[in-house]
Formats: sequence, C-alpha cells, structure tokens
Amino acid sequence: MTTKPRLNICITCTASSANGTDEPRHGKLLFDRVTENCTDPDMPFDILPIECLTNCKSGCSVALNGPDRWGYVYGNLDADMIYDLCELARLYALTADGIVPWRDRPESLRRNVIARIPPFPAS
Repeated sequence: MTTKPRLNICITCTASSANGTDEPRHGKLLFDRVTENCTDPDMPFDILPIECLTNCKSGCSVALNGPDRWGYVYGNLDADMIYDLCELARLYALTADGIVPWRDRPESLRRNVIARIPPFPAS
C-alpha cells in the first residue's frame, strides 16, 4: 500500500487580521470546513490537523507533503478558499514529484506559497 500525500492544516493558526482572542481558531475552522466539504472517499490525499506550522505572521497555513515529492507551505488562507485548497491538494496528489505548475494552481492560491521543501525518499 502506498502512502497518500497529505494536506496538513494548522489548527492553531489565527488569521493575519485577528486580534488574538478569536475562538475557535481560524485554522481549526478551516480544517473543519475542509473535512466537511472535501469528503470524497476516493480522494487521493489525506487531511490531517497539525498544531503549529510556525508561520504565525502569515495567517492560516497549510503544508502539502508526501514521499518523493516536493513539499509546500501555503499561508494567508481563509475558510472561503476550501474548494480551491481541496483542488490544489488533488492536483498535488496526482503529480509524481509534487510540482503543480503555477498556471494550473487555483488562482486564489498562486501567490500564497511561503516555502518549497525538497523531497525525502520513500522508505
């Protein structure tokens, strides 16, 4: 069985414009909305809650990763981007190396890349 790529959503994030007192956290709301709306059982990726991606100055953040694939951290996300985020994760999962061409990414996410991380070998 092969390991699916992962969409890791930081559940401790707050939006860049938040005053720090919002509960539940914006990242948790994003995670909840993604898991409620991206429910196809044949999804080619897993969705995981993560505590802190250490990208706090860039609002809600997610990371895409998987064996033998480039990893990505995206920031400044909000709960209105759930369908684009699910589409990006789907496109990512369908690549062999994790590289989704810029022009193929959902437009709302094209400028949200914070980091690109080299692949690690599958074991």
